[in-house]
Amino acid sequence: MRPPRAAAAPVHDAIAEGSRLASAALAEQQARLKSTAARLDAASVADIHDARVAARRLRSLLATFGPLLEERSSRRLRRRLRGFARALSGVREADVRRDLLQALIKGNASFATADAGHLRACLRRSCAEARQALGREIAGKDWTELVETLTDEPIPAAVMVRRDAGLGELLELVDRPWREAGILLARPPRGANRLHRLRLVLKRCRYALESVSGVESVHAQATLRRLRSAQNYLGDHRDAVQAREWTKVNDERLGRPVASGLDRLLRAREKALAVEAVARASRVMPAYSAWRKATRELRTPGETTRDRA
Repeated sequence: MRPPRAAAAPVHDAIAEGSRLASAALAEQQARLKSTAARLDAASVADIHDARVAARRLRSLLATFGPLLEERSSRRLRRRLRGFARALSGVREADVRRDLLQALIKGNASFATADAGHLRACLRRSCAEARQALGREIAGKDWTELVETLTDEPIPAAVMVRRDAGLGELLELVDRPWREAGILLARPPRGANRLHRLRLVLKRCRYALESVSGVESVHAQATLRRLRSAQNYLGDHRDAVQAREWTKVNDERLGRPVASGLDRLLRAREKALAVEAVARASRVMPAYSAWRKATRELRTPGETTRDRA
């Protein structure tokens, strides 16, 4: 007599490859967020950075995978993730600004010893004030509730309503942020605002591509390397812009000679970084086009997500 056959898994347990990859990407970033959020009471510079990155990645992926998710729940989570990341931005910016400005004046003969010491003291005070503000935020009831909302319930289970998305459909969703990147890079971007916009768009492109980086991985990794390279220079450019804005706001606190000297150095740094950032960014779209060509046969034929939207 044959042993009884195992019961088939219920149909609702089945999940298509695209939905599975999207769910896995969301779960991975939520796990990172939970891990870093637990360390913020005594957070290092790296912990603050990791927590912000996890929140940004998760928020970006919720937007990228939007057609597969329950819209209201996803929008609410994105709003809370934005609040979480903004709460950490003061500390992160103060730390980056301190390291940047101290590196700029190191060994620079145009800064007197007393001026350099005064600047370092101002930067230490700025970092301390930012950490005190974050400490007050973390100690509040609202913060505890915010973190619980973002980490207690598995986000894929809470927001995923499409379990039937195939790999081709997911690849199409991954393509969406790249359309804006192509527009921005159609001609070399100029000006701090346009470069900042490019930086944000390329981040979203990177996070989206990383969620499917196992698909045609050779081309995906080549694209990601170029993305990271461009983002490094765009990020450094943004840091210089923000540092120069800070020196303007704090010119009396710093003293006019110190503020003027920093402004001169930061302007030169911005200019050099902008040139290199544009050059690096120009190499991204050809790599992405090669990846897209390599995945052409995997894309959904016929009706697309864009057609259904």
